[in-house]
Amino acid sequence: MTIIMKNLSPDPDDLLDQGYSAQNGSFFLEGKTEEGTPIDPTLKIYHNCNDELEPGYRKVVFTLPDKSITRAAKPNSTFDAGVIQLELEFKDEEREFTID
Repeated sequence: MTIIMKNLSPDPDDLLDQGYSAQNGSFFLEGKTEEGTPIDPTLKIYHNCNDELEPGYRKVVFTLPDKSITRAAKPNSTFDAGVIQLELEFKDEEREFTID
């Protein structure tokens, strides 16, 4: 599973971090950007859980809550996304052939 965190506004090209999940599905991402306006970070998860179709990946996008954003250079806490059951079909799920 590939996980990407991006900023959607005002500069949608800001890649904040990306990585892969561990074998147990856990992951840790952190990112930093310099913006004059508030950011809207999103979490994109690309996976093949319960996927009969090939090629490509199932893609799920989550908007991170404001409490996951800090102005500090090193945050005092982390945001726990909890357990996400990726075998479920999400309403706005997409299919991607390349990972962006």
